Amino acid sequence: MICHINLAKSFRGGERQTALLVNTLPLPQKVLLRRGSPLKAHIQKASIQEISKPFWLHLPRLKSCRLIHAHEAKGAQLVFLAHLLYGTPYVLTRRVLFEIKQNPFTQAIYANAAAVIAISNAVAKQVKSQTEAKNIHVLPSALTPLATTKELPKLQDRFKDRFVVLNIAALKESDKGQLDILQAAKRLPDVTFLLVGEGPDEQMLKAKAPSNVIFEGFRSNIADYLQIADIFLFPSRTEGLGSILLDAMAASKPIITRPVGGIVDLVDERSALFANSPEQIVQAIQKLRNDPALAKELAQEAKRRTAQYRIELLAPKIEQIYQRILDENLAH
Repeated sequence: MICHINLAKSFRGGERQTALLVNTLPLPQKVLLRRGSPLKAHIQKASIQEISKPFWLHLPRLKSCRLIHAHEAKGAQLVFLAHLLYGTPYVLTRRVLFEIKQNPFTQAIYANAAAVIAISNAVAKQVKSQTEAKNIHVLPSALTPLATTKELPKLQDRFKDRFVVLNIAALKESDKGQLDILQAAKRLPDVTFLLVGEGPDEQMLKAKAPSNVIFEGFRSNIADYLQIADIFLFPSRTEGLGSILLDAMAASKPIITRPVGGIVDLVDERSALFANSPEQIVQAIQKLRNDPALAKELAQEAKRRTAQYRIELLAPKIEQIYQRILDENLAH
């Protein structure tokens, strides 16, 4: 049996990807989750086991696994211990560009992984330079099918006759660059800036925001918000990939973003406008607002590119990685 482990407390991009993969793979699977995890509601095609701290007490649950796939850091620690106890091979998915710790335990986790899946070239480069990991594969996040909800008409009515610039991201300025959004908003008072998300910098950002910035908090119906947006603005300072961009691309929204990390794997100058400062954000918004033909051209090219990110194409590649590891393990 293939086992997956994701011990995240929240339901964000990594958890969306975990559910999408598990629900697509045609294999017997088991998923270990933190007790109370919102991910549980999204798993359809696998048995689920919920565990609570201390997580290491639940290691016997992994004894029957032929291979374990860890989808985040806490899970990676647990699968490494399972490998030491039972010899079980494991796969890590690395989604972020935060510096990898150089302590012996973290380094051993990467060095002993049968494979590491990096979601972008930037992440793969970091793993290669900061660990002794072998068998690094670059496989991006998959496009998650999104459907609008009954809330859409209310949003359409609420933002009727407004030009809406949308940002969907955790409210963490050092990563997501929302202070640049606020500075741009001050120079474009007739534009509505809509921020969807929550995070540690929420109060600080609200205190600095002009009146044309609206904070919506966390929302699960992001397809509705994408529908009412005129522009999707994503000025992140660091991104492993920026998978929310895939959602904006699929929704045919013109994109303004910063060319950092894995973002450049998704879009280029033919499918988005790049901006590195509040001044450049203002210029890009004005350019798209004044040139609907350009906005449409960029959005169409971006949507065309989403075809290569379908889970039906990516899941078999991960299954091939699993099979190679199992075959090698059997040979030994």
